[in-house]
Amino acid sequence: MKKRTLLLVLSLVVLQVSFVSAGIFFSDVESKYNIGDMIDLDVSVDPIQEGYLLKVDLVCDDNNVLTFNNLPEGDGEVNIKLPLNFHTLDQVSGQCYFDGDYAGDVRRSGDFEISKRLSVRLTSDSFYIYPGESVTISGFAERLNGMQIDGEVEITIPLLKALEVVVEENVEENLEVEEVVEGEVVVNEGVVNEETQEEEEVQEEEVVEEIEESDGEAIEEGVEEVEEVNAGTYYGKVVEGEFSVTFELNGETPAGDYRIDVIAYEDISGEKASEGVAIANLQVFQVLKDVEIVLSNQNFNPGERIDLRVNLLDQAKLNIDDEVSIIIMNEIGERIYEKIVQAGETVNYDIPTNIPSGYYDIEANKGEFSNVQRVYVNEKATVAFEIEEQSLVVTNIGNVVYDKDIEVELNGKSFVKSVKLALGEAKKLKLTGANEEYDILVRDGESELSRSGVLLTGRAVNVDSVSELGSFPIIMWIFIIVLLAIGVLFLFRNVFKKKSYAHFKDMSKVGKDVVGDEKDKRDSKREVKEDKKDSKDDGKNGEGMSQAEQVLVLKGHRTKSAVIALKIKNKISDFSKKSLQNAMSHVYGKNGAVYEHGDFIFVIFSALMTKDNKNEVEAARSAEKIVEILSEHNKKFKDKIDFGIGINSGEIINKMEGGRLKFTALGNVVVAAKRLAEFSDKQILVTKEAYEKGISEIKAEKKKIGDGEVYQIRKIIDSEKNNKFIKGFLDRMKKE
Repeated sequence: MKKRTLLLVLSLVVLQVSFVSAGIFFSDVESKYNIGDMIDLDVSVDPIQEGYLLKVDLVCDDNNVLTFNNLPEGDGEVNIKLPLNFHTLDQVSGQCYFDGDYAGDVRRSGDFEISKRLSVRLTSDSFYIYPGESVTISGFAERLNGMQIDGEVEITIPLLKALEVVVEENVEENLEVEEVVEGEVVVNEGVVNEETQEEEEVQEEEVVEEIEESDGEAIEEGVEEVEEVNAGTYYGKVVEGEFSVTFELNGETPAGDYRIDVIAYEDISGEKASEGVAIANLQVFQVLKDVEIVLSNQNFNPGERIDLRVNLLDQAKLNIDDEVSIIIMNEIGERIYEKIVQAGETVNYDIPTNIPSGYYDIEANKGEFSNVQRVYVNEKATVAFEIEEQSLVVTNIGNVVYDKDIEVELNGKSFVKSVKLALGEAKKLKLTGANEEYDILVRDGESELSRSGVLLTGRAVNVDSVSELGSFPIIMWIFIIVLLAIGVLFLFRNVFKKKSYAHFKDMSKVGKDVVGDEKDKRDSKREVKEDKKDSKDDGKNGEGMSQAEQVLVLKGHRTKSAVIALKIKNKISDFSKKSLQNAMSHVYGKNGAVYEHGDFIFVIFSALMTKDNKNEVEAARSAEKIVEILSEHNKKFKDKIDFGIGINSGEIINKMEGGRLKFTALGNVVVAAKRLAEFSDKQILVTKEAYEKGISEIKAEKKKIGDGEVYQIRKIIDSEKNNKFIKGFLDRMKKE
């Protein structure tokens, strides 16, 4: 009975407690809130318990952040407004909920998130530009609940920023990172790349983490026009959730792929409340800006090797991997070497031993970009030694006259021989021995040849010129030579009467042979008389003093000179040779010296003979006279003379010896005139140097031969005649 009574009492107590317990009810909340949002929460209790406060706690990440104590109204309603800002919350974020406690009853609201992240989305995530061009980054920035914001945007290109830092440090410390490679200074391009790549990877990891925290949500961003602050970082404004930033890349921005980091901030009361990040890709194209030629030297000897490299440089002075053309030209534009090579690779050009001394241009071309470097090839006397049977052949393979002593050793016995060779000339030396094998060593200080076990026969060990008489009795040789000479004189006496067509004695006879009518006879005789008179007045013998010889002159006068090169391009008859003699007659009266070599006739106007350092105009007048006479011949006769004339000026070393002008040409004064004569077709072609020295009286037209610049003479002004006219005119004016 007592037990039943106790159970009944307990049941009544439980029913009474349930009846008086109050219920707590929360209104719905948003799933996400940002700093700057307002949480508006309605809480109701039922029934109202007299004397009890409604306690509501804000709990974030299991930490009690903020407590609200409110007395419910008569209807049991309580409204809680919580502005999320730096005044109400201190750096609070995470997963949150409200926990209510009223009259012993505890209830919990729905979960929500308070975040400092913004959702940022770009209108484009890939950009492709050339250095120096502008790029525009546009997008949208919103809170996680979709509400648009006002604030700022910062755009950073980490790699460009890192490059700027490295450059600034180098400037401050005045350091240059260099490597010495084969005597050349090269910028170390790897230093920046390794450091910046590491930094970029770290920054990229940080940004990726931020993006992952935002659960991959992408929201549009937006900005106004931006002002560039420095390389790699740019700023702008976010207005009503939109931004658009335009900036220009430096013209020297290195080519490659770059990452663009876009960070948007919401500005609340002057403080950054929330931020969001987006990433884009930027590709900068490589653009050719310069062609660089790297040479091992700029002065070379014949036979040496030119080591050169051509670099194609982009906007950042970095190498471009592409092909480039290389051309090596002489002074008149002739190409002696041309090839397409890979940029950055070393090219080797072996200079021929007989290449003329002078300046040569090395030109590299790629599209509209080119570069030219000039090198100089020196004069060098070089020979090649070769043993043929029992003879030593010495050949001049250099670019000047060879005049040296050579030493020949036969089993240790030395013989010294003087050898003089013109360009390309060869000479044989007879080697004799005592019918046994010999070790032969030949040298001249530059070149050397050694041979072992060479069988030499003869009566004695010796080295003789092939032209020497050897062991045959001298009297017999003299007797044979005299007999041969008499026979040749008897059979071919008429041939010996004929002189070189560049020299003459009796021009009156030449005139009769060449010109048929009486007027031409008188003109020819009159011209000869005038030339003889000029020669006589100058105190010089026309034939003796007008001959020249190109030899090695070690001691002489270094003078300026003008050179005429006349090339006869076809085989001409004796009759035409007389016209040629007539054409050359003019130069003798003008103190010109003449010599022949192969198909060429050269006229040297040296200051040593003319007493004038400006002989270019006189050379042009003489060349014009030659053209006039040869052209007249070609008009009248079927036996044509094909010719060309070139004129150059330069310095020679010369002297008068034995009635002849002996000279050694310096540089290409003779060679350039020869080349112009070869190009000429019955014209007078003049080098630029010669034309500029006689420009006041020589009227010419510029022409292109290959890549070279020459001039074709059109007219020569007679300054003396003009001066006489002006003087006479002034005299008449005075008399009047």
